[in-house]
Amino acid sequence: MYNYKRELDSHMMKNTEWGAAAYLSHSKYGINDEIRINNNSNYITGYAANTKDASGSITETQPYNTETGYLASTTGNITGVYDMSGCAYEYVAGYRDGTLGLSELSLNEIRNTYNKYIDVYASNSTITSYSKRILGDATGEMGPFYTLNERYYNNWYNDPSEFVDSARPWFAHGGSFGNGIYAGQFLFGKFTGGPFSSGSARLVLTAQ
Repeated sequence: MYNYKRELDSHMMKNTEWGAAAYLSHSKYGINDEIRINNNSNYITGYAANTKDASGSITETQPYNTETGYLASTTGNITGVYDMSGCAYEYVAGYRDGTLGLSELSLNEIRNTYNKYIDVYASNSTITSYSKRILGDATGEMGPFYTLNERYYNNWYNDPSEFVDSARPWFAHGGSFGNGIYAGQFLFGKFTGGPFSSGSARLVLTAQ
């Protein structure tokens, strides 16, 4: 992702960049609602479930250029950002300081080579360290948070909300196609930094 188009400052989406897109979606400049889940179990981008509470299916989903498909866009129309709810979990460049996990990055790379492109969080953060968020990153601002069946959720759309910790130091957002009502642009969780079957990432380019 870093070397895709260096003249356009290509990089993996940062946690704060995900937050900016999520908050814009939740405003008069966006859909101003929870984005409809992409429940396409083949991980095909730009699809939307027929209903709000649908989970993984390739038969009950509509493509990006339909009235239902628009509901999976941050703007509620074809010009928005798709797949911020469901499809695949999306890793972002945001991690617990000094805890590399399975990222295969070195501390030198994070702190020097790529420091411009990674949001760094407190080295003592735990699953509920919402106060250690970076303002605007769509993690700590959706409280009050609560627990249900040993899982943590926020108070906006009841999306799962788990801060990074020592075992899982990298953030991912959005949820996967099978998350149903729990997927959303304000879902965030903690992951190892290594690959997993329902994980992906997003490329960001800077306009010139």
